This record gives sequence, structure tokens and C-alpha cells, in this order.
Amino acid sequence: TGYTVPFDPELFKLSLLEMMDESGVRMLFHSFASGALPLDDGSGWRVVFETKSGPVVIDAGVVVDGTGDGDVATACGAPYEIGRPEDGLVQPMTLMFRVADFARPDFADYVREHPDQWRGVHGLWDLIEEARAEGELRLPREDILFFATPHPREIAVNSTRVNRVLGSNVWDLTRAEYTARRQLAQIDRFLRTRVPGFEESYVVQSGTHVGVRESRRVLGDYRLTGHDILAARTFPDVVAHGAYPVDIHNPRGSGTVLKRVPQGSFYDIPLRCLVPRDTERLLVAGRCISGTHVAHSSYRVMPIAMATGHAAGVCAALTVRHGRGPRGLPYRLVQRELLRQGARLRTGAD
Repeated sequence: TGYTVPFDPELFKLSLLEMMDESGVRMLFHSFASGALPLDDGSGWRVVFETKSGPVVIDAGVVVDGTGDGDVATACGAPYEIGRPEDGLVQPMTLMFRVADFARPDFADYVREHPDQWRGVHGLWDLIEEARAEGELRLPREDILFFATPHPREIAVNSTRVNRVLGSNVWDLTRAEYTARRQLAQIDRFLRTRVPGFEESYVVQSGTHVGVRESRRVLGDYRLTGHDILAARTFPDVVAHGAYPVDIHNPRGSGTVLKRVPQGSFYDIPLRCLVPRDTERLLVAGRCISGTHVAHSSYRVMPIAMATGHAAGVCAALTVRHGRGPRGLPYRLVQRELLRQGARLRTGAD
């Protein structure tokens, strides 16, 4: 129920590795893209990766940037923008973590069965307010969010918030991660000392690094807008759908704006949002695709990022197969292949 699908992160990691292995993907971990140059004959890109073994250079006919921050796309010369129009600020960062072994299985059941009503769980909201008033919880966030996991005595917590930091700045990332882990300690202490049944609970695992909501947004052949989202707009070159709300965490402090897509509707993401302007043989996927600050707050979430990643991968493969750039590829070829591979896609031809 609800708008999330609980999964076990360890099984998820292994499943992804096995899927890539079965598909013949040549994997290279622990590498950061540091630069890109066009190949002399214009047939693709030469991307440089920094590794513990020294620089690794890979030539590709088509590059798909799935970095989230548009690192490769901007190195290839793609234009981009950062933040909201009025002040350039981006949404805050968050470090999620999982808590286990609490003596209240009914709490986990309630969270699982009522994902939108967590504030009413046995007076939890009152406990939060008391802790704030006494200075025990000093978070720039107005709430504590709990999410169910596949395990009955475990919940995921999404409540840390670090403002005025940018995901493409390593100094900001460092400060954000340290700050978020200190906030995690506050929340852990609050649960164990104030919430009945959590006295023996403990943090099972926190994110391997702080979570970035927003950094660069690459400018594509089309720029998705907040109006497109809330009007559930359709496009002929649709390659992915979304139905997550406009969800803007205040870049300056506490507060969250939440505006839902009309019930029973969903919006389209056109292929043009995945094709950066002023470049050739380059695609983007995930939260760095082309859109406004408002639209980004909806399509930045994991299921939609996965859908745009699928679309970009299919488009890249077809581009190589047909010997032309993404702009020269008929979008219906991409749609047809996505449908063949099982994508849930509503097209004008349906």
C-alpha cells in the first residue's frame, strides 16, 4: 500500500549485479568521470575516469550520463542550470538510515499499512514536539518520516536535512555528510529515550553517503515544467511516466511543499528531455534530465530515474545500431523497443 515499495537493499545490490552480468555488461567500479573529449571523427566521446589504478580512458559511440549530477554531460559541453530561479538554491540533502529491534511490532505494522498517516502513531507527533521544545531535537526539518521495510521489526527513517549544500561541490558533500550523521545521532537518541518500545532499538545501517536531491539540471531539447507535471501532460515522444507529487523540501530551512498529480493520472517524460542541447551522441538519465526546479522535485525519485535510465539505454543501443545520433533516431523505434522489453508505456499508438 502507499506510494513506496519496500525492498531489502542488500538483495537489491546483488540482483542488480546479477542482471548486469547476465546482460554482458563490462563493469568498472570505484571510478569517477573527470573529463570528456569528442573523438576526432565525431563518432562519439572519449571519457576519462580516475581510479586507484590510474586514469582509465574509454571511447564510446554514445554516452549515457547517469551520474545524477550531470558530471559527464557538462564535461561534454552540455548547458545546465542549478537551483530555483529566485536565488539558485537547491533542495537540501538527506541521509537515510534503518532502525531495528524495537519492541513494538505494531508500530512497524502501522507504518506499513498507513504510510501517509505516520504522524498519528500512538502520539508520536506530541513526543517530537516535546523533544523540540526541550532542545533535544535540533533539526531544520519539521517532521520525522518512517517507511516500512520487508522486515517486520525494522523501519527506514528519512528525517535528516542539510541546507545550502551542492552535490557537485566536494567540500559541501563533506560538510553535509558530517552534519547529517550528527543529526542521525539526535534522532536515534530521541527514539530510544522518548518513544516507548524503542529502548533497545539500534541503527542497523545508514546510507553509504549523504543523499543528494538536486544539483545540476542539464538543459535538453525540451524542458519539463511544473505545469506539465500537475496537468498530467502527454507527449508524442514519451519514453517514461511519473506520478510522484511535486515535492520541494525548503532550500532555506524547514517546510515542504507537496502538490499531487490529479488522482488516477500520470505525466509523460518525452525523449527530448534526455537529449542535451548543443551536443551530439549524448544522453542523460535520472535526476539530471532537463526540467525546471519544480518539475525536478517530482521526477527526481528512484522509480522515475530507473524508467528514464531504461529509456536512455534503449535509445543509446538503437543509436549505435542505426549509426546515427539520438536526434536522428525516430522516437517510435525507442518506444517500440521499450514496450518489447516490458516497459509500462502509454504511447499515441496504443
